[in-house]
Amino acid sequence: MMKKYRILYVDDESDNLFAFKAVFRRSYEIHTALSGHEALEMVENMRFDLVISDQKMPGMTGVALLGQLKERFPDTIRMVMTGYSDLQSIIDAINQGQIYYYIAKPWKADELKLILDKSLETYDLRMKNRELEKANILAQFEILKNQINPHFLFNSMNILSSLILSQPERALKFTNHFAKLYRSVLQLREQLIISLEEELDFVNAFILLQKIRFEDALIIETDIPENALEMSLPPFSLQTVLENAIKHNIVASERPLRIQIMLEGDSLCIKNPLQLRKQVKDSTKTGLQNLLRRYALLGELTPSFGEENEHFVARLPLIESD
Repeated sequence: MMKKYRILYVDDESDNLFAFKAVFRRSYEIHTALSGHEALEMVENMRFDLVISDQKMPGMTGVALLGQLKERFPDTIRMVMTGYSDLQSIIDAINQGQIYYYIAKPWKADELKLILDKSLETYDLRMKNRELEKANILAQFEILKNQINPHFLFNSMNILSSLILSQPERALKFTNHFAKLYRSVLQLREQLIISLEEELDFVNAFILLQKIRFEDALIIETDIPENALEMSLPPFSLQTVLENAIKHNIVASERPLRIQIMLEGDSLCIKNPLQLRKQVKDSTKTGLQNLLRRYALLGELTPSFGEENEHFVARLPLIESD
């Protein structure tokens, strides 16, 4: 069965509404409103593929209505209709409401039908592209998500193997804490973003695991205001940076590694002094590359990593809560 598009026509003259509905009701699902305010109430409760509004209406002009719709429902096709050949109205309509088409009164049914069909075809293509983009993002997310498990497991098993021979009691304690932490990994890895508070809870468990291995040789200082905890970031972002710092730097009782975690503007700033190991085995740089790709899926925010004043500094942009 062919899809029947839903159109809302807004006009303060009931005769115009009746005529429009009579002509196009066989082709589309037509709804009508006598004012901009009535139209806004309707779009809150029902999704429309296309909204057409008369320009000159009391209380709220068509341009004002469509401008509000653009902000709240940007995907809906918007058209304005008027019997007044006012160039400024046309300019306002295009600028404020991002109007797809400007329709002059009196309209001809066959011409308007072509315009409506063309605009709805554009709407369909836009929605299909949106779905394809979403599917592509989810597919990439699955690939990146599946990298987290092996990377986390590989690093943890390396630590455990080094402890088993030299410090078997610590190895047993490490194993118990690792099992609890890994349960959190399985839960959090399914999400595109989590709150900073959730990430810190996970990181605290991760730090406890590292403390079993390094004891007082690892010092991690956190200074994050409470009002930032509701902001979001991809899961394991902070943990990945901490893991990278521990992997590449000397962590020893005679040379402790101090890592600072703080808020810097709208970013999480992680800083540690450069006390690099001479050689790091099996460094594939998977962690930070994975993190960059996961941020790329979310938009334009990009983490930064680099050396500053004999420190390695990572900045992770935080995402505002909706």
